[in-house]
Amino acid sequence: MDSAAAVLGRRLLDEVHEEGLDELLHDLRTQHLSPNDNGTNHPVLGVKYIDDLLDIFLNRGSAPCQGPSTADHSSSESPTVPRLSSSRSQQYKLPVLEISSPNSGGGKSQLVYYLAAVSVLPSTFKGRTTGGRDGAVVLLDTDGKLEVKRLYQIAEGVVWNNLRANLKVTEETTTERVLSEQDIKSLLHDSLQHVHIFRPQTSLSLLATLKTLGKYLLDVTRHHSATRPLHAILLDSASAFYWQDRMRDEVARTEEIGRSAADITHDREQRKKFHMSVLYRELVVELRRIQSIFDCSIIYTTWGLFRAPSDRNVAYAHLWAGPPSFKPHLPSPWGTFPTLRLVVQRDAVRSYPVTATLKEMERDAPIRQGVVRQGKFSAWIDTWGKDDWPPAVLSALRNMPENGGFPFWIRADGVFMDDLMADVI
Repeated sequence: MDSAAAVLGRRLLDEVHEEGLDELLHDLRTQHLSPNDNGTNHPVLGVKYIDDLLDIFLNRGSAPCQGPSTADHSSSESPTVPRLSSSRSQQYKLPVLEISSPNSGGGKSQLVYYLAAVSVLPSTFKGRTTGGRDGAVVLLDTDGKLEVKRLYQIAEGVVWNNLRANLKVTEETTTERVLSEQDIKSLLHDSLQHVHIFRPQTSLSLLATLKTLGKYLLDVTRHHSATRPLHAILLDSASAFYWQDRMRDEVARTEEIGRSAADITHDREQRKKFHMSVLYRELVVELRRIQSIFDCSIIYTTWGLFRAPSDRNVAYAHLWAGPPSFKPHLPSPWGTFPTLRLVVQRDAVRSYPVTATLKEMERDAPIRQGVVRQGKFSAWIDTWGKDDWPPAVLSALRNMPENGGFPFWIRADGVFMDDLMADVI
């Protein structure tokens, strides 16, 4: 009799499904979403150019790049329930954006700061549209180049640009009369408190930061963002420790010469030896884990090290005959991690022809200086791996201006998605 009861008990226990409270709330939200809440045509990052591209890759077909499966929630850290965003459901892919550049000064970090500013600014302020997303962000400054003053300038530029665009200033009313300089300073001070900056010095410290990030964000005594959703995790740059990690990996592999495969595998599993591929895979797993908990976007920069060879003879090559693409240089699964890969670069000013005279150069100098002052940059889709993209994605991109590419401007007073100097120069 007792054995029968034990068998029945084990059977009942086997039927019990265990999950965390965060998973339960995600499931409940998914079940009760209306058809209009699936994120379609809903601003994701708050920048129309990028949101339109993400809409194509996330909603009009399978994304060209599939990230690794999300890590389970049974880690040693068991966080309390985060404040969940109601804009997107977990049943839809959350965006991962990669921004690369073929050289330094290409504008990728400035674009990341712009996205951070848009994320934390309010959507409205004293009845005026300010263009923000009312969120919080985590900024992982692995390059160590972040200047808070520059972030402030960019955020200020976002505010004033939106005020100028929406106030319809008349001769009797100016923006200065509507909002004082002190109002703007107060707005920026309050908003930038929701940018949480971390500066890891190595890949291992970056991994440790990611593993403890959830605990930090859910501790309402440590920051002022408890009432805001986490809008994005920004990593600048994922390539920061690439060369030093590659050197350590080469040294570790040299030390393994002559050892058995079983011993090498055992040390790798026990983390007794440094393995670059293992570490970089763990970084992606942790980013995905945090993304699944907080329902946020992931944006990271990387270097454009290895230019992809020309593929003019393959299908759809005519769509991207000009801008270059780059092979992913980070270990797997970083190559398939992003939903969308963008390349950014400053527009070059054409050099003088070899036949130009000194007088002609002096005549054209003001025009060229004006072009430089504009600070125009271009962004385009990195098409590496496009052979695996669904036809619907290729068709949608073909119907977009510049096949999805777009300009932006970087100047001393901020980063802009439209050219405010067009009427001046």
